[in-house]
Amino acid sequence: MLRFLRLAPAALFVLAAGSSSSAFGQAGAQGDAPSEVPPPSAVPPPEALPPPPPAAKGTPPLKVDASNGSSIKFGLLLQPQFQMANSGAAALSGYTSNLFLRRARLLFGGNLFGVVDYFVDTEFANLFIANTVTTTDPATMMMTTTTSKVTPGMNIQDAFATAKVMGDMVKVDAGYMLPPLAHNAVQGAGTLLGWDYFRFSFRHDGVFGTTTSPVGRDLGVQLRGLIANKVEYRLGLFQGLRKNQTATEVAGKNMFRVAGRLQVNLLDAETGFFYGGTYLGTKKVLSVGLSGDLQDNYKYFAGDIFADLPVGPGVVTAQLNVAHWNGGGFVALPSQTAIMGEAGYLISDLHLTPIVRVEHLKGTAGMPATETRISGGVAFWPYGHNSNLKLFFTSVDTTGAARKVNQINLQWQVYYF
Repeated sequence: MLRFLRLAPAALFVLAAGSSSSAFGQAGAQGDAPSEVPPPSAVPPPEALPPPPPAAKGTPPLKVDASNGSSIKFGLLLQPQFQMANSGAAALSGYTSNLFLRRARLLFGGNLFGVVDYFVDTEFANLFIANTVTTTDPATMMMTTTTSKVTPGMNIQDAFATAKVMGDMVKVDAGYMLPPLAHNAVQGAGTLLGWDYFRFSFRHDGVFGTTTSPVGRDLGVQLRGLIANKVEYRLGLFQGLRKNQTATEVAGKNMFRVAGRLQVNLLDAETGFFYGGTYLGTKKVLSVGLSGDLQDNYKYFAGDIFADLPVGPGVVTAQLNVAHWNGGGFVALPSQTAIMGEAGYLISDLHLTPIVRVEHLKGTAGMPATETRISGGVAFWPYGHNSNLKLFFTSVDTTGAARKVNQINLQWQVYYF
């Protein structure tokens, strides 16, 4: 598989080059053939073919440009995955195995008139993963356990526009997006260091009254920009939870959700809407960030440190996120704190990154249960984020569980945008 990942693009290049050369030769024979064939002695010896061009790093986007400065580009993100995990219940033996698509996204983005950027992507997560559901017959009180696969469907993952009011200094984002929380919670899924986000980055997911899980997204408007290319600010108003109607008040009368983030870039700035989980040596990033998220009695605070620096023959990538949530009775989220960290070192010559990850969640008075997750793995980047393989082993220790849960994930990523 690894050899296929590295050799397949080269093989396609050779086939394409051969096909093009053959077509050109046929056209020359039909239209430019000499009337008389010279004797063998008059035929000059063939010249040596030039060496093939070096393989290009990355891939150019599939993009259409208009004469008025507008553009649209297309992309995709596919993450086929194998997962195997046991149960924390002592009575259940064996390991559950799954072959599924962790992410299947179609990506669209571009620019209008050189002043407005836009981005839209679709998503259906965990396609064909097997879910176990236990139901109880109310008449007999007998429990039945069934397993079914998650079947295809389509959701909007992100949909927002960005107006460049003053270049990178002042931008306005409007639409459906990730609020400005901790670093890992604003990273792009196609540029992660590990095989997925931290398990606890989106503890607030689904508590703001949505009919389906938005995976941390909310709809709103946000002011964002860079000051002196060193200080990034993000401040937004989001829909949040709309209160129910009462006998005397209409629904949704309450104040919006307010979220903000301040990040100090000690070296290179992260100028995009989505942060990178690793830049694989293309940037020198060292940042410190603080975030807050408030609505009514709900409170969220976070701090983070992120580093992605060339060191020796490779690149060190590491981050630490500390986040605290308290629903305050406004949303169904008990008071809890999560500490999340990961570190890896890219061995450039081998395109390999050994990675370790540690996460710890602690609730107040046992709500939620204390959980510690320790992961170790390796990422193989033959074509950077465009095509890579990630293999991870995770041990999960949860308070009250009869035993630890062990999980193995093998993921292949195909990303083009």
